[in-house]
Amino acid sequence: MAHAGLVGAKSSGYKTIVYVICSVAALGGLLFGLDQGFIANSLETIQRHYQLGVQGGEHYSSILATGGIVGALLAGLFARFLGRKRSLLVAGFIFTAASALSALLPPLPVLSACRFALGFGVGVASFVVPLFLSETAPAPIRGSMGTLFQLMITIGIFLISLTNVLIARTFMNPVTSLPLMFLTITLFAALMFLGGFVLPESPRWLMLKGRREEAVAVLRRTLNTQHEIDVEIEEIEQALHGPQGAGAVIVMRGYFIKVLMVGVLLQVFQQLVGINMMIYYSPTIFGYAGIKGLLATMTVPTVNMLFTFPAIRLVEKWGRKKLLYVGAITMLVTMIAAGVTFQAVGSVSNPAMIGGTPKAVLLASAILYIFGFAVSWGPVVWLVCSEIFPLEGREIGMTITTMVNWTFAGLVMANALSFMQAHGNASIFYVFAGFCVLAVAFVALFVPETKGITLEEMEFNLKNGVRLRELGNREPGR
Repeated sequence: MAHAGLVGAKSSGYKTIVYVICSVAALGGLLFGLDQGFIANSLETIQRHYQLGVQGGEHYSSILATGGIVGALLAGLFARFLGRKRSLLVAGFIFTAASALSALLPPLPVLSACRFALGFGVGVASFVVPLFLSETAPAPIRGSMGTLFQLMITIGIFLISLTNVLIARTFMNPVTSLPLMFLTITLFAALMFLGGFVLPESPRWLMLKGRREEAVAVLRRTLNTQHEIDVEIEEIEQALHGPQGAGAVIVMRGYFIKVLMVGVLLQVFQQLVGINMMIYYSPTIFGYAGIKGLLATMTVPTVNMLFTFPAIRLVEKWGRKKLLYVGAITMLVTMIAAGVTFQAVGSVSNPAMIGGTPKAVLLASAILYIFGFAVSWGPVVWLVCSEIFPLEGREIGMTITTMVNWTFAGLVMANALSFMQAHGNASIFYVFAGFCVLAVAFVALFVPETKGITLEEMEFNLKNGVRLRELGNREPGR
């Protein structure tokens, strides 16, 4: 295998253009974050203007996930036939247009259709951005560059949460505040759309399409030496010598089914540890405990953004698996603490009568929970899913895993508040804690460590029958 030469020839640093390309591409994550953060601090305004109750608010919120599922389904076709770059441009355009139309405050069915379109755009972006980053960034920094996607999600959540709070406090009338909220999203989305024009195409997609000279030209921009370029091209060509044009048939191949199940369950657990309940409904949940104001509205988005920065370094220093362990255990402890807190104050009918200690415990639990997710299951799941699939099935693997993510995100969004109303505020936290336990066991048994190994090396191991949790080992079995 040619990978030995790559390790030996590794340069001490990377061109600035590598970081520029990856940062611009990661702006697709901004779309994801904008709409996640948008609901948290605008839902009350939307409910007031459109006269929605709790279930109506949940339904409007979860439409995004439905669009995300459809977007992820078609994103594989976009990525295969249009390329990674053009697919990002499609997502940016749809998101910009749907946000601008929403600012007109159309009738609820039209607004809901716009939210579906927003979800469609985000579904495409959530598929294409991790794929583009994994295929473009050099292997030794692929983890750091891959986490930029999640970082942009958290920045988007923070920015839109902050602007929505400021708008809602400045303009009390929903007829004025809601259009400004949607126009803010439009501005950020347009930035991502325009930025997409400066991106190159993924060299692996170009090689998949037989456009070798264009792939070499892209690698000349991102790699330091001709030797590195030659080795990269050789590894991609070796991967392409495998079965090509398999399409959906690849899901019947044993080696593909194995990594597909890893990707699917990673995405399932990413949602069932409860993150979207905290992102979308944290102001509402804090309100149940009598916590109001900026503390309720800005704690989660601020902590989520700040704690994602360490993941950029830790994902290469500690590796993927260690971060997943740390995150799941942290979330487990904090979910139990939050559940016990709500159970202790469950008999208090007036949230204003809840004492300071339960509020402090709940707030600390939320902060530590977000820390646990932001440094681990947030960025690492998207990263691993973009790394583990063989080249000829990468689009369909990412399609399925991204659809699973959106499906379970929708389940959480559509049912979390109703579940709390039906079974008590503490109940949902214990459910999520149980999934944290299952997540730890799953990581230990099946998830490979993918730090520092090229995509082609992992593909070689996979097709040669290496056990799942050893796919990232250069010398499996040791």
